[in-house]
Amino acid sequence: MRAVFVALAILLAASPAHSAEHFRVILDWFVNPNHAPILVALQTGAYAAENLDVELVSPADPNMGPKLVAAGQGDAALTAEPQFLEQAQAGLALVRIGALIDRPLSTLVALRNSGIAHLSDLRGKRIGYGASEVERLMVGAMLHGAGLSLNDVQMVQIGEQLSVALLSHQVDAVSVYRNFEPLELRQHGADIVSFDYETNGVPPFADLIVIARPPAAGDTRQARFLRATTRGLALLRADPARCWDLVRLAYPDLDDALNHDAWTATLPYFARSALGADPEGEERFRQFMQRQGRPG
Repeated sequence: MRAVFVALAILLAASPAHSAEHFRVILDWFVNPNHAPILVALQTGAYAAENLDVELVSPADPNMGPKLVAAGQGDAALTAEPQFLEQAQAGLALVRIGALIDRPLSTLVALRNSGIAHLSDLRGKRIGYGASEVERLMVGAMLHGAGLSLNDVQMVQIGEQLSVALLSHQVDAVSVYRNFEPLELRQHGADIVSFDYETNGVPPFADLIVIARPPAAGDTRQARFLRATTRGLALLRADPARCWDLVRLAYPDLDDALNHDAWTATLPYFARSALGADPEGEERFRQFMQRQGRPG
């Protein structure tokens, strides 16, 4: 696989350079292993080979990216498909143009010594979640499959520090990404039980998509960005260890055991290609949101 990586990297490095066009990407949060295909494309010159000068922006609020793009303050944003569908229904004139992670990462986690072994054990418990109302509805659908409802639990909006909230017993369960917080909890010696969304009543969805305004006539930057990101995906699959070395040197804040483990844990969840959409999947999730009493 290393030979494939080297061949691709040489090809990109040999590509002719012209005046690069700026392309501003609003991330869903701070730089992390979920963004690996973009980070690899940056570090290997894939965007430069497409004559793009890609700028990554970490928003103070993870929900702001789509709004900034809709307002013309960015060229593309990363977000989860459920949040995108909700925002599109609210009137944001954005379209899905691609995906980095085309399946769910979301899972509900509890400490095993809390006595929670089944979703039905959450009756009367406190469940922590980030900031999204859609996330709350998805937890409600999981509870419904166990004979419970949101009225049977206390939902606690936490935002960040979900692992801390669970370990300090501020809540009894948390809605998190299975490629990060469970690793963090185990590093702290916690024995956990997990309930994945897609196996407990929530239809599959893409946890990290690329959205943008419809391109102006003759503007090929979106297509070039996705093409280069797909090359980043190919390089990542060819040699994930080499890619990790490149990225950790460029982003020293990522260079620790937790992010290294998350880098490896996320690999199976990346899309085969950054290109394209999934209209059938979006429609299934839109109908699911409508059944939960949320316009979609």
